[in-house]
Amino acid sequence: MIKTEKYFRGVVGVLSLARTVNQEIGPYQKHFINENLGFTVKLSNGIITMSEEDAKDYEELPNRLTSDRIASVAKTFSKISKTK
Repeated sequence: MIKTEKYFRGVVGVLSLARTVNQEIGPYQKHFINENLGFTVKLSNGIITMSEEDAKDYEELPNRLTSDRIASVAKTFSKISKTK
């Protein structure tokens, strides 16, 4: 995966909306272009994925982001447990 800043505002915005569906989604740390040409986002407590279209739409056409699309992003959240 390649680290990127592409659609940064959109990625962070979509995360904020996804957090309303799943409050366990942690804060943004960085994001990468994944093998599906979407984004894999590293969070303080896990990872989440979203399409480039979701991030782009948040920046350019936020009304296109339906609750179903946000719920789909929230479902991709994978929590990473921290062990001491």
